[in-house]
Amino acid sequence: MLTRLSVSNFAIIDELNLQFRKGLTIITGETGAGKSILLGALKLILGERADLKQLNDSSQKCIIEAQFSISGLELSSFFESNELDYDSETILRRELLPSGKSRAFINDTPVTLAVLQELGEQLIDIHSQFNSEHLFHPDFQLQILDAFAGQLDKIKRFQSEYLKRNQAKNQLSSKREELDQLSRETDYKKFLLEELYTANLVVEELEELKKTQKELENTDEIQRILSETENKLDSPEFGILAHLHEMVLHLQKISGFGEELEDFQKRMESVRIELDDLRSEILSKTQRLESDPELLSEINDRLDLVQNLLHKHRVNSVEELLEIQSELENDNQNFQKLELEISTLEKEIQTLEIQLENWSKDITKGRNAAIPKVEKEMLESLEKLGMENSTMKLELSNKKEFNWNGKDEITFLFSANKGSEMKPVSKSVSGGERSRLMLSVKKTLAGKLELPTLILDEIDTGVSGKVANEVGNLMKEMAENLQLISITHLPQVAAKANQHYKVSKSIKNGKTLTEVRELSEAEQITEIAELISGSDITEKAMDQAKELINS
Repeated sequence: MLTRLSVSNFAIIDELNLQFRKGLTIITGETGAGKSILLGALKLILGERADLKQLNDSSQKCIIEAQFSISGLELSSFFESNELDYDSETILRRELLPSGKSRAFINDTPVTLAVLQELGEQLIDIHSQFNSEHLFHPDFQLQILDAFAGQLDKIKRFQSEYLKRNQAKNQLSSKREELDQLSRETDYKKFLLEELYTANLVVEELEELKKTQKELENTDEIQRILSETENKLDSPEFGILAHLHEMVLHLQKISGFGEELEDFQKRMESVRIELDDLRSEILSKTQRLESDPELLSEINDRLDLVQNLLHKHRVNSVEELLEIQSELENDNQNFQKLELEISTLEKEIQTLEIQLENWSKDITKGRNAAIPKVEKEMLESLEKLGMENSTMKLELSNKKEFNWNGKDEITFLFSANKGSEMKPVSKSVSGGERSRLMLSVKKTLAGKLELPTLILDEIDTGVSGKVANEVGNLMKEMAENLQLISITHLPQVAAKANQHYKVSKSIKNGKTLTEVRELSEAEQITEIAELISGSDITEKAMDQAKELINS
């Protein structure tokens, strides 16, 4: 519910502060007084694009602020999803700067126009004579039936499961594409993996293979040099070890003459022992060495295999080949994992669609049961509004695929004239008929659906007499279940007001300004009398005004 509206520096409005209450609020005023400007300010709050020309004083910024009581509208999820602070008394603000820029706020948090518009659409519903497009929208027409059938909660549950089904289908499609991509590569990857498995690679193997290869290729030369070395170390007469042994004995004779001499003897003995160990190892290696052409051939083949794998995979080490092997193993596991995930999603979707099918049948049943009641109530309202010759028919047909509202497709057939063929409502109503039809729809929904503030912008144009009185009565009834604000020129409608504002123009300091003020009971009578008789208010008009209010 709109509780407060303040406007400053907008068009020909200097400063304005209005308080709104429950029930029916009527706004009247002469043509050109600024009623449309007031509506324009509200539309900016709802996210309509701004124009620098709308500034009253181009050197000052324009501020429009509206406060809403939203506790009954179930909007907490909107605030949560947009990371906004929820408050049951929510304030929307729009600022137009002299620079031409525009800023929007919800509860003092800056927001985009799209977010402001999304919230605004759920707070205020504005209708003019030619602005009733959503009457023709199938989703809105189905909502009428669902509200009348008392199954709006059931629709929400269906829509929640429908979203889950769609999300699961999107995931399934994505995973199938991923699997298809993997499938195109999987045969080759399996071949590469088997090739690496067969190679049975070992870390640091390449270096060992190269070392063994060099040794086998140079066995004779290695044996010759090692034999010569061992012989020079261990020759009985001329070998190095024999000379070292002799030197150790000589040094031993003088080692007792001082610590330094003793150290010489010990170090010489250490060198002899080390060389003797080295000789033993050289001898052992020489004895082990033998030419092995078959082993060399195997080594060469192994090296060729590893080198080819390195070249194929464009890496430089066996370690990198083993990493590739691990990646290929993971790819293979991912392939199997994807297949399992796809199977799980297919089962989930099947379960969800069985549930959706059952719910959609139940929803269709409720809608079909509501159709006669909706048709009856709307025709009764239209009769009161002077369209007593109207006929209508709501028809449901079943679609193959699920949609946001079930599996129903609705056709709203209507004729405003007796004997005329019923046609889809979008093609069968004029502007005036359309506004009264929308009023009938809103009347049908009021009390059955939590509706936002409804603003009617002269939708009663062209209506007079008894019908005008019925329009007022209908608005009064509707206002028992929702906040209704109506801009009107009809005294019969204005007389039903719980709250009455008058818009007027005045000239101050040579500048034309729009003023809006709430009328007292006495002022309301005078205003209605003026609507009846014009600016020359007669006593008869005053009596008629009192009679309209009392009736």
